[in-house]
Parts: sequence; structure tokens; C-alpha cells
Amino acid sequence: MTNEAATKKWIAGHPYLEGVAAFQALVEDAAAGVAPLVRRPEWDAYAPDLAAGVPLLRSARAGLDVAPDGAAALRTIAGRVAAAELPPAIAGAAKALDEVLREPRAAEAAIAWLVCGSPEKGGPESAGLVRYLGWTAMQHVLAPLVAEFGRWRDEERWRRGECPTCGSAPAMGTLVSIAEGRGRQLACGCCRTRWAFKRVACPFCGNEDANRLGVLELDQEPELRLDVCEECKGYVKTYTGTRDLELVLSDWPTLHLDVLARDRGYERRGASLYELEGS
Repeated sequence: MTNEAATKKWIAGHPYLEGVAAFQALVEDAAAGVAPLVRRPEWDAYAPDLAAGVPLLRSARAGLDVAPDGAAALRTIAGRVAAAELPPAIAGAAKALDEVLREPRAAEAAIAWLVCGSPEKGGPESAGLVRYLGWTAMQHVLAPLVAEFGRWRDEERWRRGECPTCGSAPAMGTLVSIAEGRGRQLACGCCRTRWAFKRVACPFCGNEDANRLGVLELDQEPELRLDVCEECKGYVKTYTGTRDLELVLSDWPTLHLDVLARDRGYERRGASLYELEGS
């Protein structure tokens, strides 16, 4: 099934996500043609930082400057989005951001802010929109690098709760087949990296007490569940299916599960690109 067909089928079953899907499609169309990063890290030089828990994009040893490529992609996407017909709630912010990013070094500064960790407080004006468009730009720029990093990386040297590429907290998880049976991968909603993690553990607080970890099965979503932690009240939306993996793990198709989790007393601790309030 093509991605477009899979999206239409998903929206047919989740019509309340239609607006999010339409905006997502608009932004992805704006990102069409973004050039991928050509430069590659000094892999051998980066290896000690990988072992020490330093994400690739934050490693000085890797010698990888993604700001110029990311900034060019962000300016392109922001300009195309600002020129599109948008809902009134976001149209003004999109046009204002496009103007700001035309200023010298503004886009480079925005990408640097993203890569350095997007602090909860502070950051640029329209931070939510910058985060969304900026990471969409970076997903396209970094796609071949993320794939190469996955082939090169020794997962046993990471096994951490944050993304090995960008350092973001995971947006989702999935179960995969391994030699021992079923393993677990976490999925980054920012750069789209997936990486191996312990089957029974909370990626946010490190809790490994099975008595303080649980699974909430969802009657209406047989291939989705919430892996919850009673220590930090965090949760990971987990996909147990295998079809349309890229679509489901892109986070926006399961935003309704964040509402369900919140209603049950849990807090989203994974990075999100869809919190556009204040944009």
C-alpha cells in the first residue's frame, strides 16, 4: 500500500485527525525536493562519544555541521508554507516566521537551537512552529545519514532512552522480531531514528521494576497500546503491528492516544512536534 493510500485508510478510521493530516501533507509537500546532507561524520572518531552517550548531532568528535543544510531546508519549507492557504490560527505565525528566517543567520540559529535540545522554556518566537518545520526540514536532510548511522551503530553501545542521533526523548515504540523472540525499538519523532531499547524499562526515568510498569490495551486500537510507568507517570505509545510502520510511527496518527493517556493521569514525556500553541 502506498503511503498516500495508507494515510487515507487511517483517516477513514480516525476522521478527527483529518485536519492534522491535511497540515502534515501540506508541510511534506513543501519539503519535497529538499537536498539530503552530503557530508558524513568521522565515524571512528565519533565511536568513543557513542559509547559515552553523546548523540551524533551533539558530538564535536563527529565533525558534522548540519546547520547550513538544515537552515537552507527550513527557509525553503517556511517560505512555501507561508505562501499556502492556511487556517487563520496559524497563517499569521507562518508568515511572520518566514519573514524572520529571511534575516541573516536566523535560520542557522533556529537549527542550532533544535540540535542543542529545544529547552522547555525560552527559544525563538513561534517556538512550536519552528520546532515542527525545523525538524521536518532536518528529517529530509538527515534521512540518508540516519539510515547509514543505523547500519554502523552497535546498538549494545547505546541502549539509552534518548535518540542516538539527536538526543530527543522517544515519541513512540514498536516491537520487532529478533533472534530471542520479540525486541523493542524506540522511535524519535524529531529525526525519525529508531533504536533498540530494553523490553521492560521506562526510557524516561530508567525504572526497571516490572511491578511499577504496565501496559494499557486499547479496545478500539488492537495494534496499539500504552506502555506506562508508575514511577514518573510517563508512557510510550507502542505499535505492535507491522503494516505501514513509517506512517504509524510518525506520531501524528496517534495523537488521540496522548489525549487518552492524559485523561488517565499520565504525562507525555516524549518530544512532540505537534504542540503548536503560542505559534
